[in-house]
Amino acid sequence: MKKLIYLLVLIIAISCTKKKNTPIKDQKITQITNYLDSLDGFSGTVLIAKNDSILFKKAYGYAHLGHKVKNNTETKFSYASIGKSFTAVAILQLIQKGKLTLQDNIGKYLPNYANKAARDSVTIELLLKHRSGLPNYFHSEKFLNTSKEQFRTMESLTNLYENEPLEFKPNQQFAYRNTNYIVLGRIIEAITKMPYEKYIEKHIFSIANMQNTGNYDIDLTIENAAENYTLSDLFPNQLQKTIFMGSVKGSPAGGGYSNVDDLYQFSKAFKNNQLLNAKYTDMMKKEPKSDWYGYGMQFAGAKGSGIYGHSGGHYGTGAEWRIFEKQNCTVILLTNKDLDQGFFDARFFIEKTISGTTPKLDNYFFTKEVAKTCLDQGIQQAKTVIKNSSFKLSEINLNAKGYEMIKRGFYKKAIDLFTLEVLYFPESYDAYDSLGEAYLKDGQKKKAIENYQKSLDLNPENTNAVEKLKKLRSV
Repeated sequence: MKKLIYLLVLIIAISCTKKKNTPIKDQKITQITNYLDSLDGFSGTVLIAKNDSILFKKAYGYAHLGHKVKNNTETKFSYASIGKSFTAVAILQLIQKGKLTLQDNIGKYLPNYANKAARDSVTIELLLKHRSGLPNYFHSEKFLNTSKEQFRTMESLTNLYENEPLEFKPNQQFAYRNTNYIVLGRIIEAITKMPYEKYIEKHIFSIANMQNTGNYDIDLTIENAAENYTLSDLFPNQLQKTIFMGSVKGSPAGGGYSNVDDLYQFSKAFKNNQLLNAKYTDMMKKEPKSDWYGYGMQFAGAKGSGIYGHSGGHYGTGAEWRIFEKQNCTVILLTNKDLDQGFFDARFFIEKTISGTTPKLDNYFFTKEVAKTCLDQGIQQAKTVIKNSSFKLSEINLNAKGYEMIKRGFYKKAIDLFTLEVLYFPESYDAYDSLGEAYLKDGQKKKAIENYQKSLDLNPENTNAVEKLKKLRSV
């Protein structure tokens, strides 16, 4: 359930909603500054620019908690899936040069690719748009339960996906998969006869003057880099280093390191047609008709809002570059903590201040208020707040706050939050599953069984509930 929750939180954060677009005013930077300064526990750096002029740049929190080393505006952070932006630009550069086309299939460049169906039917375009059907190696048991040190190169990952069946027929649906961009990286190498890192250094980083960006080996020394911290599953209310939780080296799918200035340089180079000509820049930033993801680009607004860029997140990592085209603003946001430890708050407040409020933003901040009321004043007062408001609860954000309480060891507070969730989302099997977990953590076995069973009744395919009930009833 936790993996599902994490992915859903990530998806909802970049989903499309209706917007009011208003020009940014100077006093709005003051509002943003005051808000960011008030955030409890946020750790990272933020840059805001307008008309290619930096209006705001500031660092918060610690790069190294053990030695109390503070973040600074030059600190490097893991940029997670922002790396997909670089890979997409590289592919379109090669298309621009006539080296390949969007309709070329994998087999044209990787003739020995093991899965014939993928080799013959998955195209460059489907890889870019996450519509290939390739399996998700990043969440496979082989990857999760093996030392990440074994997967330092693209070649070392091939056995995790090449011999696996497709998840669905190509172009049948959207499914965000790192596998797609690993394959794109391999294709870049096959065409250019250059290592992927050398290609992007020469054709992207050097052009954009990005001197502090790279796919570093994270178990080696990285100058002025922040450590990543996530709330531990094993030790309540403790922050845990994430070095064993993700890839050991950056790749075409992401995981490299950069700082706010370099990512700002990239965003400027991109929008000013320095990396691609106007035709291919416009192609990359053109919003798809019925989706939020295009050619390596995410679109975080309603149709026509003019907001594009790319975000990324993992345990103890959050990153984003976004261009607000109608306001001619750019925002770079980096953190070395979990997404829900200030990153989302910062992102959504900045978005609201620059481009106007939306139902999604209103509901996010309303749910935040409800959760705080529940934690500080109790569930009955939270119900009163809900009753007296016209805003809607966000189940995803309420659920995420509940899991934060579990990680902090505040099981009764988690029970209250999940109780609110099942009360206002009675058809959600995940809500009952989460409440069952909170009761289990609190030692209330009977109530845990009751809620896991309700979850299973709502969704007979909930394997987590099946496994938990089997264990609980066998004791």
